[in-house]
Amino acid sequence: MSKTVPCMTSSEINKALDRADRVSSKLTDEFIAAGRGTERPSETWKLTDPLAQRYKELSDVRSELRREVERRYGPSAPRRLPRGFGPIDKTGC
Repeated sequence: MSKTVPCMTSSEINKALDRADRVSSKLTDEFIAAGRGTERPSETWKLTDPLAQRYKELSDVRSELRREVERRYGPSAPRRLPRGFGPIDKTGC
């Protein structure tokens, strides 16, 4: 991501979430191809191989984006931000 998440517009956050979903789908296919399709996330977090590292990085990115959606929208936030939920504090952007 080129901008910090708090400085992103709602559209940019939604697009980043869409990209993360596509990467997640491809990563899931790679886990299945490697014979690790039934591996639990708690097991993956303990591993250090390249596939597990990519999973952890993607999880961190998705978590950061979801936290920002919840911060802007509030409790019971939707999966994507509606139009108009831009940065809360633009001073650091």
